[in-house]
Amino acid sequence: MTRPTWLRIHRILGLTIAAFLLVQALTGALLLYRGPAARAIDPAGMTSRAIGPAISAGEAVAQANRTMPGRHVVRLFAPDRDGATWFAQLADDQGRTGYASIDPAGGAVLRAGGMSTFPVEAALQIHYRLMAGKAGMAMIALNALALLTMAASGLAFWWPKRNIAKALTIRWSLAPRLVLRQAHRTVGVVAAAFLVILAGTGLLLILPELADASAAPSAVAVPAAAVDRSLSLAQSAFPDSALRDLRIERDRLIVNFHAPERNARAVHRAIVTLSRPHIVGATRAEQNGALWMTVLPIHSGDVIGPAGPAILLIVALTLAALALSGPILWWQAAAQRRRPVRKAMP
Repeated sequence: MTRPTWLRIHRILGLTIAAFLLVQALTGALLLYRGPAARAIDPAGMTSRAIGPAISAGEAVAQANRTMPGRHVVRLFAPDRDGATWFAQLADDQGRTGYASIDPAGGAVLRAGGMSTFPVEAALQIHYRLMAGKAGMAMIALNALALLTMAASGLAFWWPKRNIAKALTIRWSLAPRLVLRQAHRTVGVVAAAFLVILAGTGLLLILPELADASAAPSAVAVPAAAVDRSLSLAQSAFPDSALRDLRIERDRLIVNFHAPERNARAVHRAIVTLSRPHIVGATRAEQNGALWMTVLPIHSGDVIGPAGPAILLIVALTLAALALSGPILWWQAAAQRRRPVRKAMP
């Protein structure tokens, strides 16, 4: 394939998905620091006031249910550090969602409402499914494939026959539009490997769920005592592990416990019945073959330690810059072609 063909492919894809890439880059950057970002954006609604006795997970579920009548908790996230809150996702019989943050000290509901009330949760839903269910997830998958193709086509167009260092040089003395073109090229080449990793891991995360045809479970009301009783039984399977989150699915409580001994995102999982509590299954993280447990730490940067998210934040902002500069370069080139050619005087 010729270099002009590679450039044409790169340009067409870039112009087609530039807006999507910009949204993905910015929401992804925010999600790298999901908890701290939520507390920074809404400190009153997402930070514990540390007043009152500690409440249980069941009491947090009950408080959230009382706050949003007609909706019931389907998932509850435990506080991830001192000062954080319980965070509940609720749903009604029609599948309409709601969210609530509950103070672990005293049990006050600090914030409740729809997705617009919780910007970081909205960013997650946009990043993962464009707030459009399976159709949105399919669009995200197509964007990931397009980004992989753009990285390959951009490298194929740029690849020099010799002197790679010179081919990456930005000549700052040139006209601004030429400097922008060279900067777009150089930054794109340097970031290409990271973008391939992000796009590839994102695709691996979304495809299994996209292929899952099972219906969402119905939301049910569960007494606080039943939640705590079943959670206590689940905890007995992993007594030294901290609670990450729990799901309520009909008569089952699906409980995830942090498993940092495998990786920063891994979980031990216990499934317990609610009505007559007994453990249906308990799986240690090391024995769990779920693809996301291996791929998510790579996608989030946690696989390389505390510096990982910071590195990926730079990559995400770089992608946002490329998504903006690409259309600008195309517009500048189009404007240049439209300019009338001045003929020299005889």
